[in-house]
Amino acid sequence: MLSIGSILRRTQLRASVLQLHSWYSSSSAAATQAERTIKEGPRNDWSRDEIKAVYDSPVLDLLFHGAQVHRHAHNFREVQQCTLLSIKTGGCSEDCSYCPQSSRYDTGVKSQKLMNKDAVLEAAKKAKEAGSTRFCMGAAWRETTGRKTNFNQILEYVTEIRNMGMEVCCTLGMIEKQQAVELKKAGLTAYNHNLDTSREYYPNIITTRNYDDRLQTLQYVRDAGINVCSELCQRKNTLYQHSVLAFLPVEIWEMIRMIATARIIMPKAMVRLSAGRVRFSMPEQALCFLAGANSIFTGEKLLTTPNNDFDADQLMFKVLGLIPKSPSFSDELSTVNELEACQEAVSSSA
Repeated sequence: MLSIGSILRRTQLRASVLQLHSWYSSSSAAATQAERTIKEGPRNDWSRDEIKAVYDSPVLDLLFHGAQVHRHAHNFREVQQCTLLSIKTGGCSEDCSYCPQSSRYDTGVKSQKLMNKDAVLEAAKKAKEAGSTRFCMGAAWRETTGRKTNFNQILEYVTEIRNMGMEVCCTLGMIEKQQAVELKKAGLTAYNHNLDTSREYYPNIITTRNYDDRLQTLQYVRDAGINVCSELCQRKNTLYQHSVLAFLPVEIWEMIRMIATARIIMPKAMVRLSAGRVRFSMPEQALCFLAGANSIFTGEKLLTTPNNDFDADQLMFKVLGLIPKSPSFSDELSTVNELEACQEAVSSSA
């Protein structure tokens, strides 16, 4: 039989544990929001202040809770491998201030014609043999209007690569509604079309198109049932409106903050490490995967930017115990809806 002293000590210990749990749970927005995400699933009502609070949480706390959500929503060892090929380089008429492929700037990138079918399919075959399950093709155009011959060629590329058992992604600039439908019929898995920055800041980055032009293409893509692949990230204030995030050097802890925050607010989304990954060591990339990244671009070059080669990535997978993610052709739209809902919530709060 317990003495009164023992009962009091146990009561005090229980109270201390509950107090510690209460303090820890409320010690950061990352902890609070990660717990809510795990219990309730994806949200579509995020505000800027909520996202900023998560991002500004103590970095190790943010890393831990990003990892928690990641393990809850995904096979945490699976990483999707993607290969990006520039099938038409340089000579773009747009004036995007960050892009080396614009014809308006002297960047040393020379304009080239559309690659032929044999060269593209050979690149896709090599990518698959090296472990990639998604093959992405980029063409430096403002839009596909008036490019019927080239567009029909790309439809052939899409069909052939899909028949290899790979997911297929394209970034061809602005497209028309019927073209989106044709891409879907050809077997396109995803369409990349970056928003680049916020509506308010858009004219400071690009003057040859407007924000609504971009949104129209995204709408055509969604209506056709194609997954949207879009760069929406921003540092600090939200994950959505930084003008040149993908093209500026980012320090590892800032990268960890962005990845973990993205994972907490978009638990089902694919979070991909892209240009600039070559700057990070294997231990730094391991932190990125722990925080919630689950996709990479692999191969020697991303359009015009140097990238980690296949051999280096295969070694990293072996050392870290990562598992290549199998291709998926049925669940992309759930990720699209999550991204859209979050984007719309942030945009509406601007």
